[in-house]
Amino acid sequence: MRTLPALLLGLSLAACGNSSVDAPPADASPAADAPSAADAPSEDVPACEPSSEQPRPRGDSAGAVDPVTGAFYLFGGDVGPVVSCMARPAFDDETWRFDPRCNRWTRLTPSVCPSARSRTAYALDARRRRMLVFGGRSRAGASGAYTLYRELWSLDLAEGRWELLGPKGEIPAARANATLVVDAASDSAILFGGNTSTDGARFTPRNDTWRLNLATLDWSRVTAPSSPPARQFHAAVVRDGAMIVLGGGDANAFTGPFLTDAWRLDLAASRWSRLALSGDTEALAGRISHSLAARADDLVVVGGHDDGALGNRNDVLTLDPAGAVSQRSAGDTLQTPGNGFCDFPPDFALIDESAPERRSAFVLAEDPARQRVIVYGGKTDCGTASDLWSLDLRSLTWTSLRGTIDGLACGRTGRENCRSLCQ
Repeated sequence: MRTLPALLLGLSLAACGNSSVDAPPADASPAADAPSAADAPSEDVPACEPSSEQPRPRGDSAGAVDPVTGAFYLFGGDVGPVVSCMARPAFDDETWRFDPRCNRWTRLTPSVCPSARSRTAYALDARRRRMLVFGGRSRAGASGAYTLYRELWSLDLAEGRWELLGPKGEIPAARANATLVVDAASDSAILFGGNTSTDGARFTPRNDTWRLNLATLDWSRVTAPSSPPARQFHAAVVRDGAMIVLGGGDANAFTGPFLTDAWRLDLAASRWSRLALSGDTEALAGRISHSLAARADDLVVVGGHDDGALGNRNDVLTLDPAGAVSQRSAGDTLQTPGNGFCDFPPDFALIDESAPERRSAFVLAEDPARQRVIVYGGKTDCGTASDLWSLDLRSLTWTSLRGTIDGLACGRTGRENCRSLCQ
């Protein structure tokens, strides 16, 4: 295993809430649709009222839905501004809870939490009612090397309490942009890929696979006869005893072309095989910073960023076990091409008003008890967003849970006489 400088491997407990940016402003963005009875938690909890405060907009965060209450938990991310289509990363260590029953955000103040970071790998350990967070990156200033992490943190969703876990065995190298999924059948978590470069101008993608025994916290490297090409910004999910990995980017992930392949890891046999994609592969294309969710008979692909003329996506596709791709909703479609870098006309895209703003690097949190996923925030063409949506996995229809005043294309705000896509 590659060895990184000691600076990158150290532990980083933080005084929670001491972020690198100011405290969030109040934002009274209302929910676009009132929660239904199906959104109610399954245990008795006190009544609550809508909140005016909410997390500031961000991308590359971590999140999970409490399987008991249905509350959504959010950690960290990149809250830096986007200026002339260029990000200025700033890292956050805040922990928030959203109660969909009453449209209420609550900032949690645990005594210990991970330090500010983004691009972590995260997953829900439903058996223990906790969110697991591994790795990520941060940087103190506006330039220089990033710090990468190899810590494993746990957020107790019942108590709102963070714990730095002490795993055993050979621990994976510090990294960002990896995926972490939980296989309930074997009571383990699987880490795959990511980036181990600390240089913001270049990537060093990985294709190593690691298994964490969730009962004993033992890490072990998964050895297979062959592995997929190295990647980052990919999506992964567990279904039917296998981990499916889709797309992502390699060392050229700044500009593309992005990866267009899908791979299946048999978790019992530790054997990779490539899925032969068919059907509407043109709609799938190559994409990064997208998400996957499992349904009874197939997988659902949500959003991300393509390497074509449109960029950020808000489409929904399905991928069946044989590799057949079907587009279920196209989302926004390209209407008038841009004139160059960061020069987009107001009618750049034909807007699908039933879908969220086009985005990548968002949180997708599965909520199997309610047969839906929760999508939060992410990076849009016009900055970062702070909204919450649910996608019904039966009908593949969107419902807005909490609005945003940030990161919206001009045409989606209802304003007239837009001068550009975002103004």
